[in-house]
Amino acid sequence: MTKKELHQFIVTGASTGGKSTFTNELVKKYLVQHVCIDPIIEGFEDVFPELGITHNALTHDDHIQVCRKFKPFIFRMIEGLKHDNFAIDGFRLPLADLKEKFPHLQYFVFGFPNTTAQNQLERCRKFDTENWTNEMTNEELLPVFNFLISESQELEKICREKDIPFFDTGDDYHAKIKQALALTK
Repeated sequence: MTKKELHQFIVTGASTGGKSTFTNELVKKYLVQHVCIDPIIEGFEDVFPELGITHNALTHDDHIQVCRKFKPFIFRMIEGLKHDNFAIDGFRLPLADLKEKFPHLQYFVFGFPNTTAQNQLERCRKFDTENWTNEMTNEELLPVFNFLISESQELEKICREKDIPFFDTGDDYHAKIKQALALTK
């Protein structure tokens, strides 16, 4: 009897970088269960704000602290899904730690390290017509995109060090999603 081949994916990267678009394609292609981290973090914010697991972390150090605090939860979740097909997507994931603990999973990271906040804002306003960015003004979003660009640069470094595929979606977004899909198995 042969062992069942599992399709298990970790999809992370900057917000508005392509994680959800890519994960939705994985769900269609492999019929995997989709675990979106954003509502889980929102649940922690609402129910256990004292834990500091939040979306409101807009410096690199704060982001790292959220990832560190969230790590035990995400590790347990993955261990509980070890026999299942899944795609977990979210920004606040401890990428290097995940790759070390679960090297057998398929990792895909999306970001925009080589653009400007203004360019990302324009792209987002043009294409992301139904997401959290619509609740913010352009003036509020520009510092957020500056943070996401710097985090994209950090993620790209981790990906080089850990041999994880990184996709720069700052230009030709859909082509990069298609390129990533071609690497899935």
